[in-house]
Amino acid sequence: MRGKSKIILHKIRNKCFIATRSYVQSSCQNRFKKNSGFTLLELMVVIGIIGILSSALVVSVQSSYRSARQTNCKSNLRQFGVAITIYRGENNNITPEWLSSLYPEYLDDRATYVCTADINNGREEPRPEALTSMPGIGKNEIDNDSSFWDNENNSSRPNSCRAIEACSYLYEFSAAPTSWKVPDRAELPVDYCMRDYKMDQMRFGDRANIVNNSIMPYSASRIPIVRCYHHFKDMKITGYANLSAKNSRRTTRNYITINVAYAGNVFIGPLWWEGTIHPGDSR
Repeated sequence: MRGKSKIILHKIRNKCFIATRSYVQSSCQNRFKKNSGFTLLELMVVIGIIGILSSALVVSVQSSYRSARQTNCKSNLRQFGVAITIYRGENNNITPEWLSSLYPEYLDDRATYVCTADINNGREEPRPEALTSMPGIGKNEIDNDSSFWDNENNSSRPNSCRAIEACSYLYEFSAAPTSWKVPDRAELPVDYCMRDYKMDQMRFGDRANIVNNSIMPYSASRIPIVRCYHHFKDMKITGYANLSAKNSRRTTRNYITINVAYAGNVFIGPLWWEGTIHPGDSR
């Protein structure tokens, strides 16, 4: 009897052990299965977070690219400012006829003539089509007449300038003929050009620079000599859009240009540079 009892107890213990182990395994497997994947809500939250982080990264990268392009452009403009100042010092205070006239004696790197923001790499007009085709801006003589440009499209440049085939910048003091004149200029002399017109603005001023009801000359630190329009979408700046807006003191947000002034300082201004608001100006 005792032997049979031991056998029965042993069988009972084995059955209990097997049942217990089976329960534990089943419980662990169920728990594993329950926690083995994401729910739909969790998956949507993760995708949303990834999307937000990706958008922030794209914006940050684009901002860095814009900043780098502007920094490179400002460096180019400063080099132009220094080269033109040296040129004036050696030529009786006369500015060069073209930016390309500075090469190679005063500026020996042709890469300086091309802005990294210029999608045409200096081969087309200095005011890009993307800008001049926008409503309310339009084209002017500079956009339609390649004689104002300083690249291979300008056939009126002298042979000494031919080494510069690409130029992204608008040279305001160029030898391009113009009919523009300031109010104090009664009639235009023969061979009157953009350089003469800009010098007249500094000597006499115009209707866009009226102080106490008097036309005043422009400061050499305010009048741009070289301009870049290829960063116009990077940001907007408060200024006057045109003469009528300035006379009524109505400011607006304008696309930007990067400029180097006759005096050599680099500044950011609106498309219509006469509408730039400087510190101390009343609005």
